Amino acid sequence: MLRELSYQNVRLYPGGMADWTQHQGPVEGAPGPEPASLTSPGQPSLISSRSRDVISRRDWSATLIDALGDRSISELFLLWLAMIVGCGLVYWAAGMWPGQGLRIGAAHVEATWEGLITATYFSFVTALSIGYGDVVPAGLMRVVAVAEGAGGLLIFGCVISKLVSRRQEQLIGEIHRIAFEDRLGRVRTNLHLVLSELQGIAGMCDEEGAQPERILTRVESAATVFVGELQAIHDLLYRPQQTPDEQVLEAILASLAAGLRELNELLGCMPGTHPRSATLSTNLRSTAALANEICGECVPRAYAPALTDWMDRIQELARQIV
Repeated sequence: MLRELSYQNVRLYPGGMADWTQHQGPVEGAPGPEPASLTSPGQPSLISSRSRDVISRRDWSATLIDALGDRSISELFLLWLAMIVGCGLVYWAAGMWPGQGLRIGAAHVEATWEGLITATYFSFVTALSIGYGDVVPAGLMRVVAVAEGAGGLLIFGCVISKLVSRRQEQLIGEIHRIAFEDRLGRVRTNLHLVLSELQGIAGMCDEEGAQPERILTRVESAATVFVGELQAIHDLLYRPQQTPDEQVLEAILASLAAGLRELNELLGCMPGTHPRSATLSTNLRSTAALANEICGECVPRAYAPALTDWMDRIQELARQIV
């Protein structure tokens, strides 16, 4: 497919659809009539050759960048040292031929032990892109020096990119931790507020002359908040991105159980003559369904016995919701 070569739009392909289909390239859908070729039947296609060169260069460069990106910082450093040593040996060995190798001023660097030290020094300077100018390449070694400088810049770019990425990962991890702790705090606070609200509504039920409409409205509002926090706890147990401390989780489960107990008692003392709203009925069904899936054997992870006891108690209270 064209999209396998990153050509989501055929107009971006240098050779066009005519060149692609002419060379039996796979095309999605029924092929239409081929446009007229830009070359004569007996002549080689210059466009197809150029297209293959462009694709080949792009594949080669992408493969090289991916290969460097997959290496660790230590591996990149070793690769950089290997490049310096290898190029230094090339500079040193090239000194055996006239007009090649390295020069210090007008003097030719010979292939001796002193010349090896000079070649290694020049290789380090070139890889670091310093370029003092005291030692210069001659002949074909100029090409090697340019390639070494480009390779050094590429490797150092990958190292810097990894250092920046590592710092970004640390910052993102810290942000996730703070957000997770803030989410746990909001869940505990909202459960406490819901419990207080349910207790306040229960006090209204005991009063004489209480208006059923006001009671049902407050129950509906509390149940809406309660089912939202119950969904958050359900996701925390079934799809945890991060596991909270057992003490924090136990406090959340205890508050949830207290809220379910208070909700059951409130539903039992509410006026039976006034029908429940559709919103309240939906929230109660969602609360019962979510809480019924919280038990010691239901959740995918094994927890401490105290936590599983709270989970089983929550499931038992969920079955009492009517």
